[in-house]
Amino acid sequence: MSQLYDLTEVAQQNGKNGKPCWLIIKGNVYDVTKFLSEHPGGSDVLLEYGGKDASKAFKQAGHSSDAEKDLKSYKIGEINPASPPIQIQPTPVAAKSPAENSISGDPQPAKKSSGGFLCCC
Repeated sequence: MSQLYDLTEVAQQNGKNGKPCWLIIKGNVYDVTKFLSEHPGGSDVLLEYGGKDASKAFKQAGHSSDAEKDLKSYKIGEINPASPPIQIQPTPVAAKSPAENSISGDPQPAKKSSGGFLCCC
C-alpha cells in the first residue's frame, strides 16, 4: 500500500527555503526535488507548482510517454481521499482611493460632456 498524505502536508513541501519540492499529479504525490536541475523546462516550472496540484499543467505541457514513465520513479505516495481541503485565508482588500481619470491622470473622474457625445480621438 502506498503512503497517504494530506493536502496540508504536501503544501508545506513547496521547494522554498530548503524544503523538498513535492507535486500532486492525478492524486499521486511526487518528490521532484532531485529532478529540479534536470527538468528540460527548467526548475522554475516545477517550483511554481511546489506543494500544489500540477495535474492540469502536466497534461497541458504535452509530456511524452517517456516523461510519464520517468515520473513514476519520483512517486512517494498518494493524496489521502479523506484529506480535508486546504483553507485559504481571504486577503484583506485595501481601501480604494477615488477612481483616477485614465485620460488626464486627474484623481477626479472624467466629467460628462454636455453634448451627450464624447470623442477621444
